[in-house]
Amino acid sequence: MEIGNFKISGQATKREWAVYIFIAIPKDKAETIKIYIGKVGDNREGCNPVISRVGNHFSYNKIHSQIRNKIINPEEYDYEYFYCHFGKYQDVTEERLKSKEKINELERELNRKVQKIIYGKVKYELLNPYKGNHISKIENKRRNNLINAEEIEMLDKLIKSTLLPTKYKNNKGLSA
Repeated sequence: MEIGNFKISGQATKREWAVYIFIAIPKDKAETIKIYIGKVGDNREGCNPVISRVGNHFSYNKIHSQIRNKIINPEEYDYEYFYCHFGKYQDVTEERLKSKEKINELERELNRKVQKIIYGKVKYELLNPYKGNHISKIENKRRNNLINAEEIEMLDKLIKSTLLPTKYKNNKGLSA
């Protein structure tokens, strides 16, 4: 038996659009660090806080539990979850649809950026790489116009706070 604990920031309970980087650090230092990129606010009805999304990743409901679905023994890892908000969720249909498109593109951009950083690094595996297959040039251009320079800078800050080269030095970090 053991007693466990974790701290939850009040910020994690906000009902706001957000993207996140979920990192699974293996207790066996020889194993690969697993990374999952995600978002909140893409439901048909509503937008759950990031803390709800964290819990759902370990649910036994296969629809919500992407981490449990992709990591065979999740108890053999420790986890870190990094996120940033991109505005309050609004229940007005037109605003919600615009914000949903934006958060989808922010997630895709975050995924592309993380892929570039970890490419060729043997100690990292992105569990859900975005491929972008079958997207027309017109659609790609339209999507690129959904996010602005300030939002891209925020993604860069999120990555910098998350994937620092020395952060996971026990697992050989990004230099592996």
